Amino acid sequence: MLSVTRYSVRSARLKPWVKFIWYLKTDENILLNNKLLPTDSIDIILNLSDIIEYKIGNQNYTTNNIHFNGIRDKYGFIIQRGNIRVMGISFYPFGLYPFLKVPISEFNGQIVNLEQVSDIFAKKLEDSLNKTSSVEKYVLYLEEVLLSILEEGLIENKSVKILDSFIYDNRYSNIKSFCDDMNINIKTLERICLKYTGYTPKILKRICRFKMASNQLIRTYKNNELFDFIYENEYYDQAHFIKEFKEFSGTSPIKFISENKTIKENIRYSYL
Repeated sequence: MLSVTRYSVRSARLKPWVKFIWYLKTDENILLNNKLLPTDSIDIILNLSDIIEYKIGNQNYTTNNIHFNGIRDKYGFIIQRGNIRVMGISFYPFGLYPFLKVPISEFNGQIVNLEQVSDIFAKKLEDSLNKTSSVEKYVLYLEEVLLSILEEGLIENKSVKILDSFIYDNRYSNIKSFCDDMNINIKTLERICLKYTGYTPKILKRICRFKMASNQLIRTYKNNELFDFIYENEYYDQAHFIKEFKEFSGTSPIKFISENKTIKENIRYSYL
């Protein structure tokens, strides 16, 4: 069994961009071969153990120690062996741009070695690996590195507010009503979403909706609640829910519940 500790971000400057920092470990030799589901997070991975391999669609990736996962609209698999120790930094969908300074649309669905995009950022993270053996202190070092790289002004405050509201505010029934309320045109929203998250508004909302539905199925599902999930997560009907769920997860909702194959289902969480 894997365990993950999630550490809250302390710096007020980082909180608009970084969700949390996490540490994953196992105390025994294992073979990790679990499904990765589409998600709205972008994660920088600092691997402190054996090589991580990924399979996303038809693409296989063997990564170096410091890499990141772009937002995905397809499921994949993660494979790792041994005593696993991994640090991770989870960013909001638009949160990595002020650190990479490169349009995120270039990395859709990919596993990317960080040094190929920002050698300075990768070097600073690599240098921090040897600072301490204490995970708690290492989390603080990671915040220092992030603060030294961060350029908040790369995204206008207005764009940040638009993205945050569009992704996380569920008041709006469609993209047009959101744009009307925000007094922007749909093309402007598309441009902002593509540059800072890598996806069109429509696909981004579908990814977020799937993430919510799959999390509910993993954590709180009861046999008589499937139809509640459909309407709580704003799917049109059962056929729409099943079709989209299979597209993102590779399996039907009922089979998904019984498979117990995803990385989230096989992790024990704690929060600090």
